[in-house]
Amino acid sequence: MLREIHLSGTPYAMGLEHGQQLRDEIHHLALERYELARDFAAARGARLTRQQCEEMARQHLSIHQQQMPHVIEEWQGIADGAGLPIEDVFFANALTDLQDVLWQAADVEVHGCTSFLVAADTTRDGNPLAGQTWDMHATAQPVITIFHRTPDNGPRSLVLSTAGCLTLIGVNEAGISVGNNNLRPTDARPGIIYLALLHEALAQESWDDAAAALIGPGRASGHNYLVANSDGQLANIETTATEHDLFPVETGVYVHTNHYLSERLQALEDPQTDPSSTRHRLKRAGQRLAQEQQPFTPESLRLALSDHDGDDLCICRHGTERNVRSCAFVVADPAGQSLWARLGPPCEGTLEKYSLDA
Repeated sequence: MLREIHLSGTPYAMGLEHGQQLRDEIHHLALERYELARDFAAARGARLTRQQCEEMARQHLSIHQQQMPHVIEEWQGIADGAGLPIEDVFFANALTDLQDVLWQAADVEVHGCTSFLVAADTTRDGNPLAGQTWDMHATAQPVITIFHRTPDNGPRSLVLSTAGCLTLIGVNEAGISVGNNNLRPTDARPGIIYLALLHEALAQESWDDAAAALIGPGRASGHNYLVANSDGQLANIETTATEHDLFPVETGVYVHTNHYLSERLQALEDPQTDPSSTRHRLKRAGQRLAQEQQPFTPESLRLALSDHDGDDLCICRHGTERNVRSCAFVVADPAGQSLWARLGPPCEGTLEKYSLDA
């Protein structure tokens, strides 16, 4: 079972409780993210100091202070609760975006997730579903947590994330779910990081406002976003730092990995990114979901994505230490206001249901 934490109150109060309850895990992740940044840079002939990382964090934090002060309040609460500078907490949240700024043209696929949207016409309960493998450095798996959030203002939400961090994947009581996977554009710049955008999307009461939160101005880099609601409205949104493209999903299944499908946005994709795994996973996920007997359930989606074809290129990844691992598998049910999830690669066991009202 995943650890569950309940938070309530103002952004600062929720952050403070978060930081106090997960102090040790937040310290671990913050240090790990600094070391990952340093080691990644060193492997490519660059020297990156802790001071440079902290300065980059301050540059981005000033932008968030101007555009999302409530997010700054929550990060400050986490930092105070954990006994860390806010720069350390921010860097742990921002590594994926900052690596796009720091390491463009690195010939590597850093991390990746395999994501999907499943329309209501193909599910057993008639509810739309959205989900993904969450692939990251393997050392992130022990700090993954389910957060029940009850803010003083805005809808309650149920979120999967890592200790010290904002939303990665979640649903709210307005029947909206969000998820994401990484993309690597060439227009990354200081700006709003993707975890803050996802957090903001789940603070909305309508699908349109949630989608607008993800494509608003000032993004730091590009990501792919999955947005669904309880009425069956589904869309995949590809973004760069400055551009976006939206793909509505009305029937069937939509799969996305870690390269741009929009012909318009492909011109902004980092040409040095290794495409081998992302293209293999896109093709293989489509094949597996086409083979899986419908109607779909969260568990049948887990089985379909428990796929090792292609060895190191595969969907279900088993990396150790700082290698890429499917650290979690999650299916969001916005109509049921629930997440079906498990720690580790999808092949290793069945899903548990986590409900907003539990």
